[in-house]
Amino acid sequence: MSTATYYAVRRNQNLTKQTTTMRLGPISGTFVVIAAVSILALLYLNQITKTNVFGLHITELQKKSSQLQSNKQDLEVEAARLQSIQEVSKSQVVAQMVPESQVTYTH
Repeated sequence: MSTATYYAVRRNQNLTKQTTTMRLGPISGTFVVIAAVSILALLYLNQITKTNVFGLHITELQKKSSQLQSNKQDLEVEAARLQSIQEVSKSQVVAQMVPESQVTYTH
């Protein structure tokens, strides 16, 4: 075979299209379906786990928020009590009072 003939044959091979078909048998198809279902199941479990973790975090934050609200209310009551004692001791009525040294009780 001469060089010119070799290139002509080679050139003709490039011009023809060879069709390739991929065929799956029943066993291969079953494996593909099982693999696809497994991947989807893993993705689903991953999302469920993330959702549960975020739900737990939200629950903890809600507990902390309710505790802080309770502490705030307690501190507001304490602040009001302390302010009222200071206001009463500063009032004019208290300034006019005198301490009693001897207390007598009658029946």
